[in-house]
Amino acid sequence: MQMQTLVAAAPARTVQGRVLHILEPISFWGGVSPLDGTLSDPRSRQHGRALANRVVFIRELRGSSSGSSVLLELVYKRVAPSAIVLTEPDAILTLGVLVASEMHWPSPAIFKLPLEKQLAIAEDAMLSIDMTGHASIVAG
Repeated sequence: MQMQTLVAAAPARTVQGRVLHILEPISFWGGVSPLDGTLSDPRSRQHGRALANRVVFIRELRGSSSGSSVLLELVYKRVAPSAIVLTEPDAILTLGVLVASEMHWPSPAIFKLPLEKQLAIAEDAMLSIDMTGHASIVAG
């Protein structure tokens, strides 16, 4: 499967993690705990799930420009997702990843993939995505 790379991981690398589908619209500010990287929005069906080292599929973002600082905090604390897969580009999350990269902190990649293709990837599947956006399911 081919994804569009919006921001490559830094340092440049293939990213890997178990898939987490966030089903409802989410804001990183108020919806994700900056302390431990868990989903803190009680309206979310995935409330309490950790984002750390996951490939997080986000159907719809909502909220604040403060989301970039929350993502930056997750990177700093090493509880950020390994990758974020969006249906549409998002400047706010991209800013958080770019700042982390400028700080020379290991930062996640951001990819774009249409919703119908996102739905074809099972929850908790182990996914590997290279820098060009080529994704594959990893056995095990």
